Amino acid sequence: MKLTHRNLLIAISVLFISMTALADTLVLKDGKVLQGTFKGGTDSAVKIEVNGAIQEVAVGDITSLTFSPRAAQAAAPAEAGVAVAAVSSKGPITIPAGSKMTLRTKEAVATSTHQAGSKFTAELETDLVVNGVMAVPRGTVVYGKVLESIGGRRVGMQRIVVTFSDLSINNQLVPIVTDDAGAEGGRGGAAKAVGAGALIGAAAGDAGAGALVGAGVALLAGGKHIQVPAGTLVEVSLKQPVAIPK
Repeated sequence: MKLTHRNLLIAISVLFISMTALADTLVLKDGKVLQGTFKGGTDSAVKIEVNGAIQEVAVGDITSLTFSPRAAQAAAPAEAGVAVAAVSSKGPITIPAGSKMTLRTKEAVATSTHQAGSKFTAELETDLVVNGVMAVPRGTVVYGKVLESIGGRRVGMQRIVVTFSDLSINNQLVPIVTDDAGAEGGRGGAAKAVGAGALIGAAAGDAGAGALVGAGVALLAGGKHIQVPAGTLVEVSLKQPVAIPK
């Protein structure tokens, strides 16, 4: 049975317990092939015994891992029902890079009140699920940070850009790295989205003399500032994997 990188960590969590001593094959990204006996592993590395010597190989360097029939039988439940392996593992659940997060801002974020470096709060609008297992529940507090904040009357210069830096889990802050998301001003009180993330909806709030745009961003009175109202939905992707402690 051949496992790609997507299922490799799941198989490791199962086989680490069974420690089945049979011939296995590792194919590395550089084309090298290692044949020997699987000796367990962690979420970052695999151990394999080759000709009596144990080698440790980083998971990121592995293209595929092929187990002997008996080892494959031990790993099969993880592929057939990945939730079993994830739940039984005592280690953290890893949310892969590229996973999308939908967040709802808990407060208004505006160029008039939030300078670059300012923090704000949001919460998960939907559960974060990995292989059918809930890793982080809806409602979890997420902390954001303002990267750019430019106001003023000059047309097209108003700009606000944010990112998200931490999940609050069991009274611990778990660092995350996400896409940027934001908006910049334009002519006629319009605003357009900037960044790889998306502002996908919000309540209008008090837009003053400005106009509410499709992304839910409001230009405030006089067109001087951009505001992302409380309750705005923001969709971003994780740029790095995140290990969620149990």
